[in-house]
Amino acid sequence: MRRRWPAVVTAACGAVLAVAAWTALPADGAGQRAPARALEAAELDVLHTAGELLVQDCVRAQGFSYWPVPRLPHPDWRDFPYGVDDVDWARGHGFGRRIERQLDEEAASGPAARYRSGLSAERLEALGVALMGPDAKGLSVGNPGGGTLSHSDRGCIAASWRQLYGDARLWYGASETVKQLGAVRTGRVDQDPAFRTALAGWSECVGRRGFPAAHPVRQRDEQLARTGPAAEAQDVPMATAQAECARSTGLADTAQDLHRRYSDMIRAEYRAAFDAMRRMQVAALPTARDVVARHTGG
Repeated sequence: MRRRWPAVVTAACGAVLAVAAWTALPADGAGQRAPARALEAAELDVLHTAGELLVQDCVRAQGFSYWPVPRLPHPDWRDFPYGVDDVDWARGHGFGRRIERQLDEEAASGPAARYRSGLSAERLEALGVALMGPDAKGLSVGNPGGGTLSHSDRGCIAASWRQLYGDARLWYGASETVKQLGAVRTGRVDQDPAFRTALAGWSECVGRRGFPAAHPVRQRDEQLARTGPAAEAQDVPMATAQAECARSTGLADTAQDLHRRYSDMIRAEYRAAFDAMRRMQVAALPTARDVVARHTGG
């Protein structure tokens, strides 16, 4: 399923999420520095939590309130970049409509939303400046998909990066590059001839099941765009057909094989960004653990 997070949340934790999607680099030949290791999920949790707590402290120092957000939006949240391929998940969650609805409702009625709704327009704008900085200037990096990405070097989010990683400019450049490479990888997999061949078999399979579609991601998006009881009643049977056909036709295995292959290729192409981000993360762990312990009394 997909999840559309607010821009502030994405800016604060997107890079920590992004690194979880990339497996460890293989060791290179003799004479080259060993590549940085990928972090474990528990380590990513610590970095994310520490970053959120530092943002909270910074915002409070400026007279505002801030509620830390989780690294993962929901316990059952899953990302399926090539379509749903987990049959059990599909039987339980369809395309994740209920999860998205729950998250939307919590975002609209939770303490952070209630707090923001009580602020004047001027205070709400000041809160945004406190978090994000006055403008998206100071930090920039070329987007692997084209164009330039930028972020303020001021504000509490940038301050949390400096406290954890030391060099906000290097951190933003490396982590944002890695974050954007997920879409690059998905695009390469989607256009690979082996994927397109497997896709044809998948399309024939779901058509026989009564859910004609050319692509699982488009099928999911179109289904989630439909509303009302009749549409929602189709979520589970359609998602289950999508997942079962992905398994029986080999689309799921093909997608995962290509996913790994293009992951290796992209990591080799952007080794400097991956190494810089991972080394900064490893180096930040002691500080992050201290921040979390200080706030939790551990």
